[in-house]
Amino acid sequence: MMQKLQEAPRDEVIEPQWTKVLPDANGRGANKFGISISRYQYLIAAAVGLVILVLLTHPEGGEIVVVAIVAAVILPFTIYYTSRHVGGLLIVMVLIESVAASYAASSSDRQIGAIVRYPLSLLFILPFIPAIWKSGILRKGGFRDYSIYLSWALLSVSYSILPTVSLTRAFGAILPFLALCAIASEVRSADDARRVMGVLLAGCGIAVAANFLYILIDPGMAWQPDPESGILRFVGFVSEPNELGNLTLATVGAGYGYWPAAKGWKKGLAATAMIGAVVQGAMADSRSPLIAITVGVAVYLIMKYRAKGVVGIAVMYLAFFAAAHALPGMHEYLDRGDIASFTGREVAWDFGISSIKASPLVGYGYEVEGQILASPYFQGWDPVWAMGYKSSLHNGYVSRAVSLGLPAMIFWLFITLRPMVSCFLRNGDPWKLKWLAPLALLPMLILNGTESVVDFRSFAGLMMGLVWTMLERERQFAAAQAEAGARAAEESKAPIVRVLQRAHAS
Repeated sequence: MMQKLQEAPRDEVIEPQWTKVLPDANGRGANKFGISISRYQYLIAAAVGLVILVLLTHPEGGEIVVVAIVAAVILPFTIYYTSRHVGGLLIVMVLIESVAASYAASSSDRQIGAIVRYPLSLLFILPFIPAIWKSGILRKGGFRDYSIYLSWALLSVSYSILPTVSLTRAFGAILPFLALCAIASEVRSADDARRVMGVLLAGCGIAVAANFLYILIDPGMAWQPDPESGILRFVGFVSEPNELGNLTLATVGAGYGYWPAAKGWKKGLAATAMIGAVVQGAMADSRSPLIAITVGVAVYLIMKYRAKGVVGIAVMYLAFFAAAHALPGMHEYLDRGDIASFTGREVAWDFGISSIKASPLVGYGYEVEGQILASPYFQGWDPVWAMGYKSSLHNGYVSRAVSLGLPAMIFWLFITLRPMVSCFLRNGDPWKLKWLAPLALLPMLILNGTESVVDFRSFAGLMMGLVWTMLERERQFAAAQAEAGARAAEESKAPIVRVLQRAHAS
């Protein structure tokens, strides 16, 4: 039976049939995804790059010529590379998020973030869509369920209070979701999953390094005074300190996933990126992500070391508590802000919950929850609530219920938690990825209680989506193994035994 189990073909169960080398329309060889890279695609990529750059840059000045030439070279090469190394899409998506989160994009009235995000995402992901569909991954398990959820988001455009916003944000989630589906189709082992996490770590590491470099380029703009406490918070090239907190969480989570596969100098680089991200999160004074990471590590220590882990956590807490009271000003620093109301978030949460009661089934439209704060009945006077649909409720669970209704929020929770729980069941962790649950996915779920982590966007959303993708892929592989084992066990039985069992069942 064991011999038959080992010989059970995996391809027919979980592996997509789109990794063959196929000829293109002209008879030339295509890459392993069946995508032909011709000179026409290079020209189209170069043209799109030039259009984007013309929209982004000032029409005057000779530097536009240099930038356009660079884009004409870099874009086609990047498309060529990612078409052969699908994991490279992660670095592209991190760079897109970096531009969208930058101060230059947020301070401009020309919608630079949207101009960069949607055309570039479509440009890189569009060639993979036919192959993704042929692979069948969108019709399996959690990938099918998330497709239904995102289709629900598209349907909400028909009744959204801001249809254009719901439509653009739905496509903003669908495109990276498709990219992750393409990546997931290439993942067939623990080594593949960890290598993919390493690619995301590389992308986050680039963003971390760019933030440190920005201190040398423009130290005056790299820091931002807090409007309430007056302390200086590090922002780097991004628009606000909380973005750096999200980058910290994404970098540390990707580092946890990649760490067991890192060897030699790569382990040193991984550690440098993770430590640098944590340092930036502390400089940015972004408390929620750091607390989420701490809770995740505590849960990991308890799960792995049991009583010893509990003792270790207690000792570290006592040491921190003593330091907080011994160091001058430390206690006041930790207690700053209105902690009882979660620094003012409670007023938005209460209004969000009352809005859910008014429309519990369908909500108000995908990711337009900030617009409800424009209601004259909302009593929050802080300027942070006055940005219309750009305002955040600072709670991903309330935001989803406001956007698509309570059933959709519950469905999203089911989709997200199922692979996280499955990897702790018997024979549910063949790739040994279960520690990603407390170290990478759990901190994201905690952060979602004080920040709105959007679907597959932002540093945190991309990280959460990738971890979920890897755990869901493992869940499907474990199910395929169980099915193959049951089939092999059935085939090893004597014919008379199978006949008697069928007779008994009937």
